[in-house]
Amino acid sequence: MSLIRVDETKCSRDGICVEVCPLGLLLLDPEGRPRMRRAAEGLCIGCGHCVAACPKGALDNVKNPLSQNVEIPAQFSPDPAQAAFFLRSRRSIRRYKDEPIPRTTMLKLLEIARFAPSGHNSQGISYLVVEGRENLTSIRNIVVEWMREVVRLSPEMARQYHMAALIRAHEAGEDRILRAAPHLIAAHAPADLLAAPVSTMLSLEYVELYATALGIGTCWAGYTQTCARQFPALPRFLKIPSGRSITGILMAGYPKYGYHRLPERNPLDVAWFEAGEL
Repeated sequence: MSLIRVDETKCSRDGICVEVCPLGLLLLDPEGRPRMRRAAEGLCIGCGHCVAACPKGALDNVKNPLSQNVEIPAQFSPDPAQAAFFLRSRRSIRRYKDEPIPRTTMLKLLEIARFAPSGHNSQGISYLVVEGRENLTSIRNIVVEWMREVVRLSPEMARQYHMAALIRAHEAGEDRILRAAPHLIAAHAPADLLAAPVSTMLSLEYVELYATALGIGTCWAGYTQTCARQFPALPRFLKIPSGRSITGILMAGYPKYGYHRLPERNPLDVAWFEAGEL
């Protein structure tokens, strides 16, 4: 069976599908109809560009079927000012209510992650949600154990990241590591997936942005994320399968406080390149 199918009653022979294919796998036959290049089907990454770009809905692709594509309304156009306001309103949340996120809501939140861009459409990112105070306390204890090792073996790194102060806060009963968040979202991927670090950043940023619309707060768990990469005890505790690596961790929960203003940032630093003599 051919990878692509074309409804000739709808096809306008405009060649758009050919132009948008990122790998150049399509061409137009003498009658102007799209078809796969010889022996190219195995190279298709299933990104769906060809299906999504056809204005007539004439092209179908087995790897990304037309029936599973959601049609974009003709008049859909996000308001630029509202979009900018929404993006600026996102805050990193470090104070949470003692209230778990229902699993149905968490699934809705994570569903958006699979639509994020990924290198070569490799996708491949999986998500582990950690909930329950006992589990989170165990994770925090593992991170502190790792920090104590860093203080002993790499004191300069420990000073740079204020680890001694974090350990003291932990011993005093203050959680500066997980911020008493009721959930952690750990992304993990095959250890040999080259695109995984960037794909994870993109997917979890989708989560961070969409979380705002659901009334959920998030924050990157930087210390825990670094611990997961350097200290095997944490992936082992989280039961990450062999051959996979933790690639990113977010804290998540309902914000304890709201925000009423949009803080300023440094001025934009941009330049336009102009060719000239060195």
